[in-house]
Amino acid sequence: MNKKKLRKNYTLLIVLACTLNVFLLIVWFGFKAVPILYKINELENKVNNIELSKEYDTFEELEKNIEKISKDYSLSFIIEDKTGTNITKAKIKTDISLFYKMVLVNNEPYILKAYSNQSISLTSIFLQLFIFEIIVVILILFGIFIFTKQTVFKPIEKIVNDIKNYKFGQKPSKSIKKNEFGLIKNEFVKLVNEIDEEKKEQTRIIANINHDIKTPLTSIIGYSDLLLDNKLDKDEEQKYIHKINEKAMHIKDILSTFDDYLASHEKVTLKKDIIQVKDLVNVLYDDYKIELENKNIKFEINTKIDDEYLNIDILKFKRIFANLITNSIRFLDNNGIITILIFEKDDMICFKVKDNGPGVEKDIITKIFDPLFTTDSSRKISGLGLSICKEFIEMHNGKIKAYNDNGLVIEFNIPKYIVK
Repeated sequence: MNKKKLRKNYTLLIVLACTLNVFLLIVWFGFKAVPILYKINELENKVNNIELSKEYDTFEELEKNIEKISKDYSLSFIIEDKTGTNITKAKIKTDISLFYKMVLVNNEPYILKAYSNQSISLTSIFLQLFIFEIIVVILILFGIFIFTKQTVFKPIEKIVNDIKNYKFGQKPSKSIKKNEFGLIKNEFVKLVNEIDEEKKEQTRIIANINHDIKTPLTSIIGYSDLLLDNKLDKDEEQKYIHKINEKAMHIKDILSTFDDYLASHEKVTLKKDIIQVKDLVNVLYDDYKIELENKNIKFEINTKIDDEYLNIDILKFKRIFANLITNSIRFLDNNGIITILIFEKDDMICFKVKDNGPGVEKDIITKIFDPLFTTDSSRKISGLGLSICKEFIEMHNGKIKAYNDNGLVIEFNIPKYIVK
């Protein structure tokens, strides 16, 4: 739960608990203390104003009056002289003085202090108050515990149980609650769904690669067995060698899916080096010129900014062009053309990789950089190559887009490096 909100909830809970405690103390005071105070006030009014006189002729007369009042009202009295000395031997059962009154005996002043004969004392009252307060605090703490259990511990326990149950194949369900724990659970459900989809994708990729490899591998084994028999003339041998090479390249293309899949899941970092555009052009020619010519595909690189510099991860850039060129090859027939244009625009180095293939339908061209999307309906394995290209280019602070222009054009740019 959000710390700020949790703190706010507990602050509110503490305020409510304190308010409840004060309310219960007021109730206790009303039921326990007020009747005692009322009784004391009533006794004081009655005894002081009615039963006791202000003046007595003799001390014996005072004692008789006090004895009578004590019996009638269950009271005890202490008589103190003007020096404050107790001149009676009455046994007092309480430390609470109900009231006092000054009287004159033969014109001598005395103080009468009245006490209840019942076992009432400040100590017992405070002890009762303390016990009552302990009970109230225990009840409040119990309420806080129940609140915490329902709002914090129980949702956490449910999430933990969902995690444990998921280990045994039981998928969690979404929470309808909109609080923090509901959001956490829904994020966990989302993660579980993504993991399950990822597992399905992994299983599908492995199954499809296994299926796709079997056919060309069977052909390679068949052609190699024929070659091992040494019963073929030179033309047939060359024919079967080309067939084996073709099937092997097919397997290589299929296995490249694994490279794409791993690249899309690994933590990618850049190891940049400064390179001139002309050196990058030479690298591309070395990598693809002969291979494409052997496939009857014309390969051209046109640039007028040979002397400009780039600050790039060369291996990542080679992977970008490998994916783009491989993607073009897949849709080109004989006499295909792949052209790379390199030019400068607004302090950016721009690249256009263009082929003369069939292009991509307008309604899906914006999706070709999405992971696991492919325009080739015959392929059983979803493509990741263009998605990886987009990721690598964006890591170089560049942008990429695709459009049709008598074939598919992939255009991307990255910032130019200025040599100081």
